[in-house]
Amino acid sequence: MNEDRENRAYRAAEKLAEAAHESYRAAVDQAFEARASHARLTRHFFDDGIGLLEDQAEANRRTIRRLTEQARERREAFRSLSRESMDSYSGFLDSLSSYSDSVSEEREERG
Repeated sequence: MNEDRENRAYRAAEKLAEAAHESYRAAVDQAFEARASHARLTRHFFDDGIGLLEDQAEANRRTIRRLTEQARERREAFRSLSRESMDSYSGFLDSLSSYSDSVSEEREERG
């Protein structure tokens, strides 16, 4: 009977050791899976972040191109307006000069 009791105790100890071993194996497997999951999550986080930064950089490049084009168009419009203003002012000065000459000629003819 004593031997039977020892056998049962030995089998119980074996089962306990086996259960502890399986529990440890499951914990290790879960730790490795968690590590892999964390690595995937980190990779996605950085990939998404890089993708967002690339998208933002492209949007910034498009905005800069549009602003550059608008600045060029405004510069051309300002130059055109400046030329027209100078031509008008020159025409005005020429008309004053012509008027002054004609007034001077009329005085000389009268005088």
